[in-house]
Amino acid sequence: MSNENKIPNNTPETPKNQDRKTYMAQYYADNKDEISARRKAARLERKNEINAAAKEKYATDHTVREQKIKSVANRRQANRERIAVDPIAKKQHEERLAKRRQRHKERLATDPAYRRKREDATAAQRERRKQKREGNEP
Repeated sequence: MSNENKIPNNTPETPKNQDRKTYMAQYYADNKDEISARRKAARLERKNEINAAAKEKYATDHTVREQKIKSVANRRQANRERIAVDPIAKKQHEERLAKRRQRHKERLATDPAYRRKREDATAAQRERRKQKREGNEP
């Protein structure tokens, strides 16, 4: 292989390379929506593949599940401790809870499917508590 065909990094571009760059820039400008849609579809497909693999691994591998549970527990504990000592974090936490409670009230008032779901969950919880109490009374 001869060195005459190689273009060093510090030499000016040849007209052929410049024409290609111009063409590619124009092509991208003309087809930007289509290209971005293709890229987004590819990203979503890859994301779904990764998520499916992670879910499969979580469902089948006991050590992965234990690590995930431990990691989440550690994060929750760290968050609780931070909220307990940091007044700014505590204020933000209370604001998030207030928004969450407000959304819950609004959904209960306006969404019959949500209301039914919450009523079913509450009934199931009452039933579990009742069975637990009866089981503890020998």
